[in-house]
Amino acid sequence: AGVHLYSEAGDVLYATSQLLSIHTLSGGSRQLRLPQQVETVYDLFEECVIAEKVADFEVELPPRSTSLFYTGDSALLKEL
Repeated sequence: AGVHLYSEAGDVLYATSQLLSIHTLSGGSRQLRLPQQVETVYDLFEECVIAEKVADFEVELPPRSTSLFYTGDSALLKEL
């Protein structure tokens, strides 16, 4: 259908051009695919860089948790 799939794990996922939110019940390792390469993936709740210059990344999520990632230019991240 031409829709981008960020993940096939069945979690609740919301995405904008620079934010990616994922809520999981089961937790565990997740491979997330972005529509295009970004300069920085930053975990906004944990306040740390997850990956740089990637189009996909892997994270370990706790059960019954929500994560929020910034996905974009590192220059904009400095303004947060």
